[in-house]
Amino acid sequence: MDSPSSGPILSRRRFLGLTGAGLGGLALAGCGGGTEEERAASKFFSDQTIVADGRPQRTVWSLTDDEGNLGDLAPESIDYLVLDPSGSEISAGAARRHLDGVAQPYYRVDVAFGETGVHEFRFATEDHGRHVGFAVPGDPADSTLFWPGDTFPSVVTPTFDDNAGIERICTRTETCPFHGISLDQSIASERGTVLIVTTPAFCGTVFMCGPVLEILIEEAAESPLDLDIIHGEVYVDPDTDLDRLAPIVEASGVTYEPYLFVLDRDGTVVSRLDHIWDRAELRGALAAESIN
Repeated sequence: MDSPSSGPILSRRRFLGLTGAGLGGLALAGCGGGTEEERAASKFFSDQTIVADGRPQRTVWSLTDDEGNLGDLAPESIDYLVLDPSGSEISAGAARRHLDGVAQPYYRVDVAFGETGVHEFRFATEDHGRHVGFAVPGDPADSTLFWPGDTFPSVVTPTFDDNAGIERICTRTETCPFHGISLDQSIASERGTVLIVTTPAFCGTVFMCGPVLEILIEEAAESPLDLDIIHGEVYVDPDTDLDRLAPIVEASGVTYEPYLFVLDRDGTVVSRLDHIWDRAELRGALAAESIN
């Protein structure tokens, strides 16, 4: 397998070139002054979800070839190397493929960012060459998100008995079962809470928004959880106005979907998943001993 060697220090021109290249390959200067073909890794997360606070941050990547996403051809694991803004290595290892219950194979790489600024991610595979991507963790003081240890806001969410002003409480073809209790009621109770916010019928990335709700429904049915599970939609009235966000979205400080928060019985954030996750990651989040 090729090694994702450190190579040249990241330049702004290289960063802009790769981010503008989309799924195409680029000829980049190698260590010996020649060139090597590298493709842009597909970035399946928003930089809003990562901050430089020294704690491991979840990043999600996918690989492509000339035909698009690798799909079933995606290798079971890939080697990665992460460089900080100065070009120094801060993390390296192997990331395994996630594909259980989702249509899009992806790789999770957790990195403890020590500073803000552009970080370079290099990936190497045995059969599909090298890929490169970039992430820009922000300052924790500027983040609008809630992180593990934060107290989540107590917000009214729609239920079967009270739509709380939301025209369609669930845009799934068959309404999901997670509208039996409002978030504020769950936080006030002695139970932990799982909050998932997604809009299956109106999401711009359908391969993410639908499956994550479906696997939560399956997990809840197969292994009943001693937790309140709540589904929130993104829009107040998606049939007429996609600019009016539901109160839960506004309160969460999030500018993307889907996302999931796990809260303990006091309403404190235990974990969070963003954008895409498979059954294995979901089970890991739900199994946290600190929920109850």
